[in-house]
Amino acid sequence: MSADPPKRLGRGLEALISTARQQREPLSALAAEASSDGPNLKQIRLSDIIPNRFQPRRTFTEPELLELESSIRASGLLQPIVVRASGNGKWELVAGERRLRAVTRLGWTEIPAVVRDFDDRAMLTLALVENLQRADLNPLEEAEGYQRLIDEFGLTQLQVAEAVGKDRTSITNLLRVLSLPPAIRQLLEARHITAGHARALLAIKDEHRQLDLANETVARQLSVREVEARARQIANPSLIERERAELRSNNASETSQHSASNPILKRVEDQFRKKLQTDVQVQLNGKDRGVVRITFYSTDDLERLLDAIVGPARSDFD
Repeated sequence: MSADPPKRLGRGLEALISTARQQREPLSALAAEASSDGPNLKQIRLSDIIPNRFQPRRTFTEPELLELESSIRASGLLQPIVVRASGNGKWELVAGERRLRAVTRLGWTEIPAVVRDFDDRAMLTLALVENLQRADLNPLEEAEGYQRLIDEFGLTQLQVAEAVGKDRTSITNLLRVLSLPPAIRQLLEARHITAGHARALLAIKDEHRQLDLANETVARQLSVREVEARARQIANPSLIERERAELRSNNASETSQHSASNPILKRVEDQFRKKLQTDVQVQLNGKDRGVVRITFYSTDDLERLLDAIVGPARSDFD
């Protein structure tokens, strides 16, 4: 199977980068420029480089840095970093923090760098896009990056979506996770839960119950659908119970019409109910034909019935 094509910069990025040439170029095009000895390519001392204050990514794992070190040691640095002038002989990193960290660990004192003139808004957007193209950001880092574009530069959600090449609904849904309690955001940042899990938890308004379900999700490895069902039950307990009562009443009425006068059918239904722990109706449609109706009251209940009936042979849908 071929790899997914990399995401492209959104057309909204044109509004964030000042020059016409920058408007036309995705970040990856900087590598092509760096392959020549153009005036924008320099050898810069590592001690003169300061971190990118707009870098949305906070975590860099040891295995990925070791892998990059090994690659650079064997083949050299294939793509330079990107910097902008910061004054007093210093250079602020724009893109390439993993490369910078790797060569620092290898003991390099200088690194090739492409020098570009980006404003603060373009810096943040490019840092976001670079990480998104490699899927490096966890959902919380991604959401916080979008929120910075909104808070610090006055962008709308639509402008953010266009700038990073996503639809507005995706941006809106992801931003909602920032309203979750800190403990749940930490689970999201550590990738113990997904953005889908986090959005499902938002249906619960009580923070303590949100956290209880989040911890249960991690402990039991619940799917997003399971969390959605549990969240609905917690958020609307009276509605769930009312639906169950109505179903019980309807099934009881229907069952009485079909099994009350047939003790054999009633015994069969009783055995089904005992095994499945739910309402079951057996209806004859002829001498040797009929229907078995099994009632479930939530997605969780359906999952439980699948496990009980199908057992290890069942397959997941996520």
